[in-house]
Amino acid sequence: MQPPPDDSETLFHEEEAPEPPGDWRIEDWLAFAIFWLLAGVVFLQFFTRYVLNDSIAWTEEIARYLLMAVGFVGSALAARRGSHIAIEILPNALPPALRRWWLLLVGVVSVAFFAALTWLAGQITDVMRFQPMVVIDWPLAIVYGAVTFGLALTTLRFAVFVVRRFRGSAEVTEARL
Repeated sequence: MQPPPDDSETLFHEEEAPEPPGDWRIEDWLAFAIFWLLAGVVFLQFFTRYVLNDSIAWTEEIARYLLMAVGFVGSALAARRGSHIAIEILPNALPPALRRWWLLLVGVVSVAFFAALTWLAGQITDVMRFQPMVVIDWPLAIVYGAVTFGLALTTLRFAVFVVRRFRGSAEVTEARL
């Protein structure tokens, strides 16, 4: 039987446990679909600009909006996995019992931050109902609605992650946020 590794061995060599196949959630599928839609729009922009020498006007704007959507929907994916960027020097320096409470405090503050961002994005979405996009006559509320949805899902997924990490669930073994 091998002794358990100490913190110094795993501090810099973390490996994420792979998700079981078929365990994709709504944010995984949405991020996947939006990413490939973005790839198609960017390819269309490249093809029309450099091959046909006549760029389609809407591709640049739509690509920018799709990039925003994939970023915010992907944020929920990162929140569920607990892989958002974080500074880990303080939690890793604390004793395990204190680390657990510190991570709970940071998690609660983070969830409150995401919730506040969700509320603010919802307010912007409401204001943008009548503001059209620059090239296409669609309301900008579509874009901000995707941002609001991504932030709401991030808030929910991160709250679940914080609770599981605090309870010491076997699914969440990392000390990261």
